[in-house]
Amino acid sequence: MKTLRIVTAAALFASALLFQSSVRADSEEDRIDALLHQSGYTYEKRAEGVWVVPQKGDSLGDFKVIVAQGEGLVVIFVIVAKKDQMDMGLGLATRMLSMNHEFDRVKVGTDDDGDAFVRLDASLRSMDATEMKEDIHQVAASADEAYSGIKPYLH
Repeated sequence: MKTLRIVTAAALFASALLFQSSVRADSEEDRIDALLHQSGYTYEKRAEGVWVVPQKGDSLGDFKVIVAQGEGLVVIFVIVAKKDQMDMGLGLATRMLSMNHEFDRVKVGTDDDGDAFVRLDASLRSMDATEMKEDIHQVAASADEAYSGIKPYLH
């Protein structure tokens, strides 16, 4: 009988944790959706935890800022060039490293697929609509400038 109570208590505790995690994920997603709405940007939800904000730059033309959510973190990024478009060598790598120093609040690099990105990671806990708007603007402006900077290394 004591074993049954322990097993039942453990199952209830595990269920509560799973429910709490699910509710938290839903509320984080709802919060990001609300922040995007309040920021005034046109956006589209593409998948669970993923939104697309269309932008237009002087160098990059029409492009998409991606907003992704996961475990209290908001990742805002733009793919500025695909791997097969780049001549990755010392010149491009040095230029991308220099942009990390030149640009405020963003990272410039390559992802696991070898694509060039501009990215900002932020805590959802302290984010408001003004911060969301500024972060998206910062990523978009930096992506447009990054593209201009790496353009000589593209084919």
